[in-house]
Amino acid sequence: MADEPKLSLREFQTRLADRLRNAAHTPGTASKLAFLAGDRHWLTDLGQINEVITVPSVTPVPWAKTWFTGVASVRGAIHGCTDLAAFLGLTPPLETPDYRLLLIHPKYGMNAALRIQQPLGLRSVTGMKPLNQDDDTAAPATQARWLDPEGISWLELDVERLIAQPDFLQVAI
Repeated sequence: MADEPKLSLREFQTRLADRLRNAAHTPGTASKLAFLAGDRHWLTDLGQINEVITVPSVTPVPWAKTWFTGVASVRGAIHGCTDLAAFLGLTPPLETPDYRLLLIHPKYGMNAALRIQQPLGLRSVTGMKPLNQDDDTAAPATQARWLDPEGISWLELDVERLIAQPDFLQVAI
């Protein structure tokens, strides 16, 4: 393991972007984007996310709720940035510069981005055990909970349900 070459961040992101693109166009694939947010493991359908990017400069917005971290210009388009875990009430907003943005797919008609701790690549729910989600505080934005063979609990984020919540667009305090 010590002899394995280390990937640069750029190489990792390029490979992940290629895998996302390929998985999204492969019929019958059960792959989902996996990531960490609020120290929880999450999955989301590839068709709901446009891209995972390193965070560009985010400009804070005055008089906004703490979970709305500001706006960022991504290839000339302004995206509103929401800290996912903070929005769901799981943790305070991230204070680390190492986070990433999940850009919401344009089919939803908004330039929105979700701030996460870390992308984890692609995962399949095949072989995972479905769990009851009655006791989950993030339930309004989740569509399922899973337990993988390693004992890790995964929440499946429904981006469409998340952005349909009235509070999502009500960023002013």
